Amino acid sequence: MPIVTLTSDYGWKDPDGAIVRGIIYSEMLKSGVAAPLIEITHSISPRNHLEAAYIVREAYKSFPKGSIHIILVDSMTPSDMEIIAVELDDHFFLAPNHGGISLIRPDLNISNAFQIELKNRPELTQSESQIAVTAVHLLNKGKFETIGKPLSHFKKLQTIHPEIRNQNTAIVHVQYIDHFGQLVTNANESWLKKWSQGKPFIALARGRKIKNWISSREEMTETGSLYLRINRAGFLEIGIIEPGFDGSNSASSLLGVVIHDPIELQLK
Repeated sequence: MPIVTLTSDYGWKDPDGAIVRGIIYSEMLKSGVAAPLIEITHSISPRNHLEAAYIVREAYKSFPKGSIHIILVDSMTPSDMEIIAVELDDHFFLAPNHGGISLIRPDLNISNAFQIELKNRPELTQSESQIAVTAVHLLNKGKFETIGKPLSHFKKLQTIHPEIRNQNTAIVHVQYIDHFGQLVTNANESWLKKWSQGKPFIALARGRKIKNWISSREEMTETGSLYLRINRAGFLEIGIIEPGFDGSNSASSLLGVVIHDPIELQLK
């Protein structure tokens, strides 16, 4: 059974997330269709498409094929910005056409992309309402062709890629900082293997040398020490064993590193 998910930068304190949830459930009742609505997170940093893409990329694959993923990040958009529905990897993604969806799976081709134009529902002036109606339409096995017109221009956002400096050095960048303050770089396992040719390497961040590799929780024995590992998403992560609470004694705070900051890799 398809599931509807919701991801936003609305935060958990304000009512915006609940308003969208209410709109979606109200539309389900009107249409006589029901599906679980799962909130992936409302804690995306304001207007941070890279962060949203990382979280949605790792989360959506756990949901059934045909699920509908609503992404409302940087959604206070101009009134003339298109609201789009995109089919990708047998899932549907609904969002404003500001480029955020392009970061989720840039390695895959889009199956369908339509601009939402609900001419039979002129009362729906807000993007949240248009997206809710489209989500329910797709739950009802409705066709893409009836929600609007083919998208003429799918906006894309550019990201920073790992850079090879010389035969022994590469520069990667922090693309995400998780709840525990661990640093996730933009270097995935396949890129690292290709660059290093299987040779061991260390990381340099803000003058600190990190060379302790771990592959399982059983190896996290030295509290407070920095480590390198390939995380569950397949990216190089720099973390600290048993970080403190509220961001204290975390890899991010200890190293003074934020998103997009460079990390140097050196072959031993």
